[in-house]
Amino acid sequence: MTSVRARSSTGESQARRVPARAAAPASPGRAALRGLALAAAFLGAAHSSARSVPAPLPAPAAQPATAFSEQAAQLGVGRCAALFSDIGRTATAGANYAVQVQADAADPDAHAVQGVAGLTYDGPESQTQAAAIVLAAPAARGCEGQMVRVAPFQVSCAEVLDLLPAGSAAAGNLAGVALHDLGGNQGQAMLVPNGDSCVVVSVARMVERR
Repeated sequence: MTSVRARSSTGESQARRVPARAAAPASPGRAALRGLALAAAFLGAAHSSARSVPAPLPAPAAQPATAFSEQAAQLGVGRCAALFSDIGRTATAGANYAVQVQADAADPDAHAVQGVAGLTYDGPESQTQAAAIVLAAPAARGCEGQMVRVAPFQVSCAEVLDLLPAGSAAAGNLAGVALHDLGGNQGQAMLVPNGDSCVVVSVARMVERR
């Protein structure tokens, strides 16, 4: 795998490095309180049509470049670059972030492209850091991708539960960890209690058909 790193560090000799690129943060007013910051863990998927069940996406409108698309381009990724960027935009919605992208050095369009991102939410009532993994890979009729985002919040999981999108429903209990299908076909979320706080693990899939 060849990688483009978000900031200079020691690493593989074949890795190329670029300066960190931070996304423009959302600017919620104080009236939104911490609910908006927490809801970013779920609602970011809505505008990008992230789905827990694969479904075709219409041809996307032109979107501004992201650190995901810029680094993927430097690594020669073309086939799944648009989907990769869309998923990256979803995973980092509402946060400042930096990302390191990796792709196959010999044939980047024949293999998956991966991004590992660190996120910082800095809302008026809630500040926290999170991490996300974004993946897009070629498929028989286009590209498929997935995101996993892990975000700890200093509120209980019961409070987070009240912030799930309308139409969300319990989907199971995995060894004591609550799993929820998110309303609006936005993917799934696991709520992991950690003392008085809650770690939200968001998972979503996207499919690009051609």
